Amino acid sequence: MTAFFNTGLTQQQFLDEYWQKKPLLIRQAFTNFQSTITADDLIELACEPDIESRLIEQSEQSGDWLLKSEGLSEQDFDKLPATHWTVLVQDIDKHLPELQPVIDPFRFLPDWRHDDLMASYAPKSGSVGAHTDSYDVFLLQTMGTRRWQVSDQPILQPELITGLDLQILKTFDPDQSWDLVPGDMLYVPPHFAHHGVALDDCITFSIGFRAPSKVEVLDAVTNALLEGNLGQGRYSDPELITAQHTHEISQQTVTKIKQLLHDVIDEADPLIASALGRLVTDTKNSLIELAEDNSSDLPTAEELTVQFKQGKVLERNLYYRFAWTRNDQTSQLFFAAEAYDLIDYEHAILLTEKTLLTEAEWRLLSLNPQSVDVLCELIAEGGWFWQDLS
Repeated sequence: MTAFFNTGLTQQQFLDEYWQKKPLLIRQAFTNFQSTITADDLIELACEPDIESRLIEQSEQSGDWLLKSEGLSEQDFDKLPATHWTVLVQDIDKHLPELQPVIDPFRFLPDWRHDDLMASYAPKSGSVGAHTDSYDVFLLQTMGTRRWQVSDQPILQPELITGLDLQILKTFDPDQSWDLVPGDMLYVPPHFAHHGVALDDCITFSIGFRAPSKVEVLDAVTNALLEGNLGQGRYSDPELITAQHTHEISQQTVTKIKQLLHDVIDEADPLIASALGRLVTDTKNSLIELAEDNSSDLPTAEELTVQFKQGKVLERNLYYRFAWTRNDQTSQLFFAAEAYDLIDYEHAILLTEKTLLTEAEWRLLSLNPQSVDVLCELIAEGGWFWQDLS
């Protein structure tokens, strides 16, 4: 069984004992780790208009917080004090594909759950405040030292400081504290309070794993029902009894409505996987323009063959999300909130999990006209684009 870093646990044991249950400190999860990204690199990325980033500053005197999340410029950073600030850049695993190997050890988790790799740089005393997250996160120290304080129990209804654009806890009583150096990593489950403070110039990678909310899933299933013209049956009450109060909605009625909703979910059962696939592959608003840069005209199979013969390869667009599912008869590929039917699930795997398609993969895909059509559509939409590796 595959080991979970150097914890002495297998990946499954980590899931059984820690995942969404309790924090875990992993010393030297990445041994001899050397950051390939510098503070200057992060500041340069943060100043790019199409890249989602935030600058968080705390007054050393008053303790007040200040957030700027749009239109960051070099002038903003030139005006900063020597301490007590943090810059955070989202999705650097997509902006800098060379950082993808940092994500690879986490591939035992479903990729549709993976959100992004965020990088934060802070000089001494930089922090974003004590807070909770609604998702799982692995905090990897890549430069300098950061002190993390963590609670032992989840906080489901946190009290926040009012009047801030940041969700910072009003009070925080940590149960554990650790100083992390490069290569160390801390796993924090959802809703566990944590607070990281830079002890010197430091960079931290946050590998986050999102989960859709109940409302988001319900909305996705409702849309699938509407598209499939299902769920059209109406509330009925053949056992109705005389009303004592004509304007009252009785508890019996509420009970019947709850059962009606259960019945609708049962009716939607064949569509749930498809609804989920569309939901979890929807493109982040902050990435749409970057993702669409690689869109093109719809190619033909013959044009693809020529390109591969010339030594080119297809590269998957990391700004888009992909997923797939299968049942007894067929499989579906999901891309950018759209679903594509595929008979061959192995082709669905190729088109969603590979990062490069070579002529060898093309020969396999070209045996199935349906798979060829889907690949051509994905290329036209920018999901795959040509690279010349020669």
